[in-house]
Amino acid sequence: MGLCENEIREMVNRETNAWNRLDAEALVSVFHPDMVWPWPSDENAHDPVDWIFPYGRFNKNR
Repeated sequence: MGLCENEIREMVNRETNAWNRLDAEALVSVFHPDMVWPWPSDENAHDPVDWIFPYGRFNKNR
């Protein structure tokens, strides 16, 4: 397994563990600072071009 695959597995495991422990701080640590929060208009909106981004970039302090 390559280095990138190991890093991805480690991140997935951290996220899963954070959800299992209901640990918001641990969950937030997985997010990239430039992450944005998309919001599909409904359950059938599979094309990201139609998604709305009401919250902008992720802000840990918010």
